[in-house]
Amino acid sequence: MNKNKQAFTLIEIMVMVAILTMISGVAYRLMTGTFSQFFKSQTKLTNLRAASLILERLKADMRLALIPITDAEKPVVEGSKIEFCIIDEGRRRMVKYSFNDGEIRRNVVGGSNRIISKVKVSDFRVEESGEGDSKLISIVVVVDSDKDLEDRSQSDKGNQVELRAVLYPRFFIETLSDEEKFWNLARYTSGGTP
Repeated sequence: MNKNKQAFTLIEIMVMVAILTMISGVAYRLMTGTFSQFFKSQTKLTNLRAASLILERLKADMRLALIPITDAEKPVVEGSKIEFCIIDEGRRRMVKYSFNDGEIRRNVVGGSNRIISKVKVSDFRVEESGEGDSKLISIVVVVDSDKDLEDRSQSDKGNQVELRAVLYPRFFIETLSDEEKFWNLARYTSGGTP
């Protein structure tokens, strides 16, 4: 019989198991860190897209804003709501954006009403500033879709996105030049839309 059999000793097996355990632990930490960063960036990107869509919708309506003709068409800017006149389905109608319970609603008087925020909105503020011919509207949208999750980590709290926009809508009559006022009045009296 040949007594020179090659085999692993118990110490060699234990050293190998310890090395494999360390390597798998490092690989696990790398993988969980990578996936955690991926999901965090995806959530932040989703929040950014949602805030952008809200602002784009509001800016699109602001571009359609009409110069008020009656007192009922005068714009209202109050903290978390804004209301102004637009052309909707060929008619002059008031559109109102309001923030309540994490949702931004777009209501058109006599028209469609819908929620324009697809995720939870933490804050929505609209402020009128400036005076005379330099009036503007400042809009702030804060989106944090994970806000209500109680078990989120400290790094997940950084997923909040805040977007700001400054708009110069034409519904402020004070900002219009005399020439614009003249032509708007002429269009209105001839049956057009100012």
